[in-house]
Amino acid sequence: MTLMQLQRQTTLAIKSLLQVPSFCITLVLTLALTLSCFFVALSLFSGFFIKPLDIESESRFVVIEQNNIYQDRVFEGMQSVQNMLNWRQTEALYQKRALISSFSDVVENLPGSPKLTLSFVSDDYFTMMKMPLVLGRYLTTTEDINQKNPEVIISYPLWQKYFNGEARVLGASLRIVDKLYTVVGVAAQTYSDPYFLNQGKGELWLSFSENERFFGTKRGEYHPWTSRQENLKLLAILTEQGTHSTLAQQLYQNSLRHRGEWQSAEQELQDIKPIIRLYRDVEVAGHDTLAIVVLLSVMCLVLIAIFNVSNLFISRAHTLQQQLVLQAMLGAKRGVLFRGIFLEALLLVASAVVVGLFFAAWQLRLVQSLTHSYLPLIDTLSLDSTVLLSAVLIVLLLALLFAFVTSRMVNFNQLSQSIRTSGKGSVKALSMKMTKILVAVQLFFTTVLVLGATLVLSKSADTLLRPLGTQVDNIYSVMLHIPNDSTPFPKRYTHIEDFKQALRKIPGVVGVAHGESPLQNDLAVVAMRDLAGEWMPSMIRANVGPDYFALTGLSLIAGRTFSEAAIRGDKEEVIVSEAAAHALKPGGNVLGDTFFIFNPDVPAEVVGISQNFNHPKRYTELQGKTAWLPALPFGYPFIIEMEPDVTLTRAQVQSAIQSVAGQAGIWRFLDLTQTYHKLTYLERLTLLLSFGLCGFSLLLCGVGIYGVLSYSFEQRRYEFGMHMALGAKKHRLYRLLISDTLIPVCAAIFVAVTVVVGLYLSAPSSEWLLVKPSWFLVVLMTLLTFALFCAVYPMRQLINSAPMSAIRQ
Repeated sequence: MTLMQLQRQTTLAIKSLLQVPSFCITLVLTLALTLSCFFVALSLFSGFFIKPLDIESESRFVVIEQNNIYQDRVFEGMQSVQNMLNWRQTEALYQKRALISSFSDVVENLPGSPKLTLSFVSDDYFTMMKMPLVLGRYLTTTEDINQKNPEVIISYPLWQKYFNGEARVLGASLRIVDKLYTVVGVAAQTYSDPYFLNQGKGELWLSFSENERFFGTKRGEYHPWTSRQENLKLLAILTEQGTHSTLAQQLYQNSLRHRGEWQSAEQELQDIKPIIRLYRDVEVAGHDTLAIVVLLSVMCLVLIAIFNVSNLFISRAHTLQQQLVLQAMLGAKRGVLFRGIFLEALLLVASAVVVGLFFAAWQLRLVQSLTHSYLPLIDTLSLDSTVLLSAVLIVLLLALLFAFVTSRMVNFNQLSQSIRTSGKGSVKALSMKMTKILVAVQLFFTTVLVLGATLVLSKSADTLLRPLGTQVDNIYSVMLHIPNDSTPFPKRYTHIEDFKQALRKIPGVVGVAHGESPLQNDLAVVAMRDLAGEWMPSMIRANVGPDYFALTGLSLIAGRTFSEAAIRGDKEEVIVSEAAAHALKPGGNVLGDTFFIFNPDVPAEVVGISQNFNHPKRYTELQGKTAWLPALPFGYPFIIEMEPDVTLTRAQVQSAIQSVAGQAGIWRFLDLTQTYHKLTYLERLTLLLSFGLCGFSLLLCGVGIYGVLSYSFEQRRYEFGMHMALGAKKHRLYRLLISDTLIPVCAAIFVAVTVVVGLYLSAPSSEWLLVKPSWFLVVLMTLLTFALFCAVYPMRQLINSAPMSAIRQ
């Protein structure tokens, strides 16, 4: 075909499509909306699995963690700083390596003394992560990991907020733990820390040696072997000849050489082994399944839309018959006629893909704004080469598919004989078998999609509807601290009462209690041991005072609150939740029993049983098990209840505590209502998206089934007219319809249920899925009713349109 012929046929195809604007608009919008969702899902999948990460030598970039092995348990991903330092020193195994750790601390000389996220990194970190700067330079390289370096790099948002984006920030000083750090650089706006380190929330970058937890005494006493941290990692780029197995073997030999050191620090520890994983695997861990599920769900939606659009092309074949007959009269061959059909499909699909990409670009921005800091790598997503290549393939494949569907409906062999009948009879009828297949396939994909969304929706709804166990409305959790507090331990109790009185004077305060709420993202967990040395199940740990329970509405269902002796540290006591009590002593009364917690010499007595505290993020793992310990005055935590519609501000608290101690600051300030909403944000977002996905898929499926059956019934109009002429009543026709459609509908639903149940049972983890039989049954009945309605409605329209008139035509 010459270029001139192609141009002529393209012009003819455009003119033909302009005559049916409603057909074109419906088709383009249907495909564009579903394909835009597909492009966003594919972008997420590509970002997690395909798109290269902006780091150095990704294929050799690994994250090294520590596996702590005991006789009866294993702790993975908890690193001791001394072991990480030892593993870092095996230089021959690495091309580059960097230690990283994250901690939050107060910057004392910024307005409001904010608590910011600090990232402590060793020298190679910046080049390994390809950290871009908008101002300044990296931290000065140190000769030794222990060498102090009073320099800091700040984040772009911090630069804009506190320094108005001015270049004078270079050389400015920030005071952290009574030490001044000089700002030498500003990170680019596009940069964020690894998600596995601090959820990408790094705001300040300092040398690893500046971490007071490991190289100082002003942030508590941390043992180099036994004080393990989850957010302490060793990043490494292997040599070109290096392998994971070789590295693992060398690191294990290194830990064996220091066996005497770590076993003398913790005799129960039997072995330390390295865990070596690729950087990408650690970064997307726990979220890779999400990308797969989202992509498969959207692919089901796209398949439903494809069947829907196929119905439109089947209907389009009727309007094309006269045009094809005229072209055949003028000598057009079968190949020319097919190219015309293909060009029409190509123009429509290409338009839909272009519009879909435009929609996807905006949807991607929306997804990034909604899930920022909740999902890894989300800020790096884009309509990358994988998405664009898939768009080109979709244009070609769908154009061929729709052209094939249309051409199958046209009887090319009878075109010449159809001239005398104005083209009538040149379009094949859609067989009843094909009608049943189209209905069943659309309903199958819809049922799979809706049931899958129901499993996810059930899990989200279960989390949101589950009682938290404690009051959060108008409640604030505040942790106060006094830098370098030299007050003798017994006299700190006076500070507790003084802080209480000062906080009560804030306008709108209803009550103040001593203690800190466990409703936090960084959850403290503890495991007790009984007197025989057996470990009990892990449970949430919270430090509270005796008045905490009454203020927060967390009732004690048995026993009592803490004694004065326990609050002053003279006696070991613990209050456990109802679920923890059952775990500690199944079927018995745990009150009065004793368990070892932190004091290895004196066990703590269980003096009370509270209601369960159901942390929304850890309920599946901990099931409401909580251990409440007396809040000793290492810090000054308080729970503040405000009057309804009265907001407590950080500035109000800071002003109030200045009267007690001039250097007192706020270590943590949480509005528990906002904290709960943040912790359950993804659940609420998932709930809305699941409802939207179900509604959209049902709409597409309903329109598709209606279109197929309407077309089929219209072709059988003469048949139904004969039935009515022979005395058949309407209910007889309805029974005939149900007998034709009930089998494919039931078969589709049954197969879909089997597939969904099989996938659920084979899923490696059910943390994001939940089966509720009652919900499952309601959804199945709704789907069956929906399918039958979509089948009966076009039949009703046909009967009401007097099908007997078809006999006279």
